[in-house]
Amino acid sequence: MPSTGSNQPVRFGVVTDMHYAAGSNAGEAEGLRKWIKRSRNNNVDFLLQLGDSIRGSEEHCEDELRQVLAIMQEFPGTIRHVIGNHCLAIAENRLLAALGMSRPYYSFTTKGFRFIVLHGMEVSALNTPETPEDRETLDFYLDRLDDDPWLHDYCGAIGSRQKAWLKNELAAAELAAERAIALCHFPLFRATTDLKHGLLWNHSEIAALLAASPAIKACISGHYHYGGYLQENGKHFIVLPAFVNRKEHPEFSFGTVELYRERMVIYNQDGSALYDLTLL
Repeated sequence: MPSTGSNQPVRFGVVTDMHYAAGSNAGEAEGLRKWIKRSRNNNVDFLLQLGDSIRGSEEHCEDELRQVLAIMQEFPGTIRHVIGNHCLAIAENRLLAALGMSRPYYSFTTKGFRFIVLHGMEVSALNTPETPEDRETLDFYLDRLDDDPWLHDYCGAIGSRQKAWLKNELAAAELAAERAIALCHFPLFRATTDLKHGLLWNHSEIAALLAASPAIKACISGHYHYGGYLQENGKHFIVLPAFVNRKEHPEFSFGTVELYRERMVIYNQDGSALYDLTLL
C-alpha cells in the first residue's frame, strides 16, 4: 500500500457481517483466512470485526461461534469485537466470555486515536433492560414496530448508562486532544441503509452526539450488507459491505484501514482504496 505520510498510521484489518454458519463450505473459511493473512502482511495493529460474526441459528449458534473464532484466533495479535444483532442468539454473558470481553461497550486508545465501541443491542428484544429508563425505551420502540417501517425487532438501541458513558468518553477524548473513531454495528442514518436492514433505534440521538463532538472524526458500521456513506458536520459515517455478500459486491469483502492524523484510507481485499477521506 502507498505511504500516506511520514507519521506511522494506526492500521487495522476490518470485516463485518460474516454470518458464519456451522458446517460452512471451505470457501467461507478460506475467505476469512485470506483476511487474516492480508492483515498480517500489512502489519496491522489489531483486527476489528464489526458484528454478526455468526448466522445465529437457534440450534447451531454455539458451534458457529466456536468455528469462526477458531479461524480468527489464527491471528497472533489483538482482536476487537463489536456485538451485532445475530450475535445475541447466544446469551450476552456467554458471548462476552467467548469473545474475551469484560463488557459489551468499551474504548481503547492507540497512537493518539481513541476508539469508542458501542453496543447497539443493549436495549432490545434479546436483552433484559438494566434500568427503568431502558425498560421504557424498549417498550416505546416495540410499541411502534408496526407503525414505523424503519423499526425492526431484530435491531436495538443504546441505553441510558451507555449514553452517559459515551458522553464521558467524548469529553475525555476532547480534553486529551485525541481524535476519536466510533464503532457501531448499526448504521446511524437512513441514507446509509435500507428499510429491510433498518438502523439503530435511537440513531438520531446518538448520531447527533457524535456529530457534535470535535473529537469524533468518523463512525464505522456494518449491518447494511451493501454499504453506504454520509458526511455530517464534517464527520464521516461509513457502513462497510458484508463479508457474507461479497460475491454481490466484489469491490469489498474485507479490508485494511490506515488512520493518519488528517486522513483515513480504507483499502479492500485487493489493496485498492474504497475510501480516501480527509479528517477535519
